[in-house]
Amino acid sequence: MKTKIILSLAIALSVALVAQPMFANTIYSYTGNPFTNVTAPYTTSDFVSAMVTLAGPLAPNMPFTSVTPTAFTLSDGVQTITNFNATFPPGFSFATGPTGAITVWHVNAGALSGSINTVGGGPQSPADFGHLNGTIAFGHNANAPGTWALVSSTVPDTGSTLSLMTLTLMALGVAARRFQRAAA
Repeated sequence: MKTKIILSLAIALSVALVAQPMFANTIYSYTGNPFTNVTAPYTTSDFVSAMVTLAGPLAPNMPFTSVTPTAFTLSDGVQTITNFNATFPPGFSFATGPTGAITVWHVNAGALSGSINTVGGGPQSPADFGHLNGTIAFGHNANAPGTWALVSSTVPDTGSTLSLMTLTLMALGVAARRFQRAAA
C-alpha cells in the first residue's frame, strides 16, 4: 500500500514538474547613428542606444503594435533611462518583417533628467532624439535610423526538467524499496 502511495506521489510530482510554464525572455538591442545636431553637453559622438527585454520574441509579420517590456534601458550618451527611473509611462511600439526582425518602431521614455526617443520605418521620418529637462540641451539626428538586433532569446531547457523528474522518480523508488523492506 505504501509503495502505491509513494508511486502515486512520484507520478503527481512528475506531472507537476513537466506542466510548469516555461518562459523565454528575449532581448533586443538598438544602436542609433551619431547625433548630427547638438547643444552641450551633447556631442556628435553621442547616439541613442537601447536594450529592451520582452517576455518572448516578437511574432513574424507583426503589425505596428504597442508592447510592454519586462525591462528596458535607453541611453543617449548623456542620460540613461530605465524601467526603474522612468517618470511617465514609456512607449514601445514595433512592427516586424517575415523573420520577426523589427522593421518599424517608435520608442520613447522620460525621466526627471529628460527624454529619449527613437522612431524608424513607417510613415514617420526616422529620427533619434535626446533632451535634458529644464535646459535647451539636446542631441538629434534625422533620416539616419539605427538598427535593431536580437541579442538573446532564452529557450527553456526541458532537459533539466526531465533530468530532475528522473532523479525524483529514482529517489522515490529507493525510498519505496526501503519502506517495503522495513515492512517485511
